Amino acid sequence: MVDRLKGKVCLITGGGRGLGKAMALAFAREGAKAVAISYVSNEKYAEETCQEIAEIGSTAYMTPVEVTNRESIKSWVSHIIDTEERIDVLVNNAGINRQGPIDTVTEKDWDEILAVNLKGPFLVSQEVLPNMVDSGGGRIINIASVSGLYGGPTTAHYAASKAGLISLTQVLARWGAQHGILVNSISPGIIETDLTREELRSGGGAGVVALTLLKRPGQVEDVSSIAVMLASDEQNYMTGQTISPNGGSYFTD
Repeated sequence: MVDRLKGKVCLITGGGRGLGKAMALAFAREGAKAVAISYVSNEKYAEETCQEIAEIGSTAYMTPVEVTNRESIKSWVSHIIDTEERIDVLVNNAGINRQGPIDTVTEKDWDEILAVNLKGPFLVSQEVLPNMVDSGGGRIINIASVSGLYGGPTTAHYAASKAGLISLTQVLARWGAQHGILVNSISPGIIETDLTREELRSGGGAGVVALTLLKRPGQVEDVSSIAVMLASDEQNYMTGQTISPNGGSYFTD
């Protein structure tokens, strides 16, 4: 622990498993004062993550939150502010995906994925922004996807939602600049997590991994280390940007 996030209060949506958990633990290891995670239904995983956060030494909060419902978000954010007084870092990580070619995407699937992946970050950011303004600044990190950069061929709704999230990042960065709020996105490629491990070892998953220059999936630390950097005071001149740890599967300017 080098305390790059010492004293900071951090919120992470969808923080019970996968990348969300990795970022929550990374923030705690870097000295975050408190790490608050939201979850939808996997209470067991959220409890395990909170226990690990607490063992590291940070205050841990877990709350069931529906990120498409403003009142649910408002209750969560208000509770953290009432308890910790401020929110320094928000990570919009909660997201869902369903694969299939565009001619098979249902209207219901489209609406649900756009609601969670794009409307959710919009609503959560709106609820957190006033406190960040009052506190003199903050950091927002949106977890997008490389699919949002190149138009994932079998995830039309997911790719569109993540492209929209990258655009929302830029809009928030423009608005937040005058308030000391830096907003960036991370667009991971193929990352091995407890949720993707089995798929990546299957025939289809292995084929996708083979398309990367590095010929291997990324690890959660490849994403959480970027999140720590963006959340810390090490950098104060990066905003509106998208960082894509994708193993060389896609190049950006």
